[in-house]
Order: sequence, then C-alpha cells, then structure tokens
Amino acid sequence: MKSTMRWFALALIVGTVDTASADNISKTFEFGAGTPQPRSHVRTFDIPCNREIAAVVKFQRLGSVNANNDIPIIIEVHEPDLVAGQENSVYYEESAMAKLTEQTVIVRVPGKSRGCSLPWRVRVRYAGEGAAPSRVFGSIRIDFDGSQRNVNFETVGIAGKGRVKQSNTDAFGLKQGVVEITATWYHFIGGIQFIGPNPIKLEISLVDPNGTVVKTVKAYSSDELRGELTKFKLTYQVTNCISGKWKLSVFNPTNDDANFRSVNATFTPGCP
Repeated sequence: MKSTMRWFALALIVGTVDTASADNISKTFEFGAGTPQPRSHVRTFDIPCNREIAAVVKFQRLGSVNANNDIPIIIEVHEPDLVAGQENSVYYEESAMAKLTEQTVIVRVPGKSRGCSLPWRVRVRYAGEGAAPSRVFGSIRIDFDGSQRNVNFETVGIAGKGRVKQSNTDAFGLKQGVVEITATWYHFIGGIQFIGPNPIKLEISLVDPNGTVVKTVKAYSSDELRGELTKFKLTYQVTNCISGKWKLSVFNPTNDDANFRSVNATFTPGCP
C-alpha cells in the first residue's frame, strides 16, 4: 500500500531549526542522551488540505562505531489533527535502524480534507524501552505540490447598469491557499460593440461555495489607463477546506453598461 526508499550519505546536523519554501517544510529533530527529549521527538507541519505529501526523514546516531550500538527507531506519520492541538492517530509507521551514517526513509501519503491549522505530525521515537542510549538526530521534510494554477471563470458578458451578474468557476473548491483575480471591462454603449468613453467602477465579490461573500473590491478595470483610478485586483487567502464551486458576483451601480473582456484568476496552495 505504501512504499519507502532508502539511501545513505554523510551529514552533520546541529541544533533544532525550521525552514520553509513554497513546496516543502523542513524541520530538524533529536532525542536520546544529551537532548531534552529522552526517547522521541514530534514535529508539526502546516500543509494545505487535499495535498498529497511525501515525508522525507533523514536520521543517524552518535556513539561507538560498533554496530551493536545502532539504535532501533520507529517513524510515525500522523494524520492531520481532528481538533487543534490534539495529536491524531498514526496513519503509517516504519521501523528503521539509526547508524553512524545518515539514512533516509520516504513515506508518501494521500491528501486529507484537513490541513493548515490542523497539521500533519511526524514523530521519530526509540523502539526500545526507556531513554535512547545515544543521541539520534536528523531532519524531517514534508514535500507537497504548492504550484500555482489557473482558475477559469465563466464569461461574465454584459454587466448591465444597476444589475448583478454572477460567474461560476470550473474549480470545485479553492482549498486553503491564495486566489488572485484581475478582470478587464469597458463602457458598453447600445446594442453594438462600441467602446464608450466612461470608466466604470464595479463592485466585484468573491463568493464561497456556501454562498458567503468573503471579499468585495470596488474598482475600475484592471487595465484602466487613468493612473488616479483604482485598478481591480482581488486577493484572498482561503483558510477553510470547502468543497463546491466558487463564484464572482459583479454589481454595476453606475448608469452605464459594462462589457467584460476577461477574468483572469490564479490559485496557489498554502497556509497563512
């Protein structure tokens, strides 16, 4: 059901530090003699929901060169918390042997419908009783797909004066990440494709699958040439893992019709 890979290299890791980038989070761990953790160390990882993860655990021990001093360990990957701050059950565990040379175990796990403030946890622990006789240390890196993707909205078309127009996405859930939207439109006169002279200020709202307006921006077309006028750009951090289609709601409070040229949107998975 799950596969692991191992290879060996030399490394030296000192202390406990955290680093993060767009597509991975890396943290160090240590336990055993001379450390604050006598037999295990657990680290938490805020990963957006529904993201498949790969837990890359690198480890080694200190002590005598005698192989009899190698330390048996267990690596546990826990599902994202059900309740904030409460460790969830073990989804997968792997037994290994900490040696003087660095080793690596990789565990791949499918995404879950929880994430960010309900984090994944990875625990590395001594497989024996009591405290580990020597220091075991290394790093835990969680890889996930955090790449930006385009989100398509239905054509808005004509936003008539004094009217509300809605546009659905083709995305079933913008789940935990940043959505950024720009749009262009022009003053539409009569029943013919004629661009009028007036800049039109619209009220554009992002509506979640539950029908809740999460953000509204009042602005002019994103390509408006007049520098003193606010150009439309809507940026929103999605914090909840909600299923269903999102919408744009366009309200035209002016006395002029607006014809939409385009709606451009991107979504980048990530936690606040």
